[in-house]
Amino acid sequence: MRYQVHFSANYETGQYGWTTELETVKKQIDWMLRSLQTDYIDYGFIHCLDTQSDWEDYQKNGILEFLLEQKKQGVVRHIGLSTHTPALANMVLDTGLVDQMMFSINPGYDYHHGDYAKGSADERMALYRRYETEGIGISVMKPFSGGQLLDEKTSPFGKALTMYQCIQYALDKPGVLTVLPGIRNVEDVRQLLGFLEVSPEERDYSVLGTFTPQDALGSCVYCNHCQPCPAGLNIGLINKYYDLSTAGDTMAADHYAKLEKHASDCVNCGHCSDRCPFQVNQPEKMKQVASYFQK
Repeated sequence: MRYQVHFSANYETGQYGWTTELETVKKQIDWMLRSLQTDYIDYGFIHCLDTQSDWEDYQKNGILEFLLEQKKQGVVRHIGLSTHTPALANMVLDTGLVDQMMFSINPGYDYHHGDYAKGSADERMALYRRYETEGIGISVMKPFSGGQLLDEKTSPFGKALTMYQCIQYALDKPGVLTVLPGIRNVEDVRQLLGFLEVSPEERDYSVLGTFTPQDALGSCVYCNHCQPCPAGLNIGLINKYYDLSTAGDTMAADHYAKLEKHASDCVNCGHCSDRCPFQVNQPEKMKQVASYFQK
């Protein structure tokens, strides 16, 4: 059992709310500990900050100090951050306080659709890479964009995606450890667990290539829809290790070296580029990667 508690969540009315009032936060934490029948929290989250002023209020009102004191006393074992904003995530990450992140990842937000579609496609992917590089895992929230992506009438793409496509999309992002969709009942849980049994074709989200905005074209998202490679390259992993290495991950080069096939083994057939839904020129990318790793 792992407990995750948000330092700012407020359930005084019986429904979820949010507060930066210190005494209310203290009362809510005490109530949650009693309700969970525990004297510790695995992850205490700096909760729901999306702007610099949110972060400033969180510190000025004493909530951050309270959270750090709880960690010092052993009540909180690790500190997390929940946000929808890449710029704010980077700001808090710079403090070195955070061990885990909760972030909203779905095709709608990554491709500029929805209230929480904050940051460009490149900025968001750079954040995911930074978290993996620094060994901080991401728990994904809002994988279905509040259910909008599952209905063609509300989907920003004019076409419904399945929950399994959305889950796979999030899992393929660097740094992601788990996806946490909202659930209403046991049937929702059963349906979500079906992800573990469906075929790769049912998880395939390559249709997104027809919706991709201009600033996301030409960037590998490690989806492996380019497979199979006639030369046996794992193109998604090769790209991922290259991107992580250039982002500062000191272990990525070693992971790359241990691959059975390397970018230099590319035969320039173009099969991968023809299949890539995101229009990546993979043969050229393999030349770039081979030059970088000298292998």
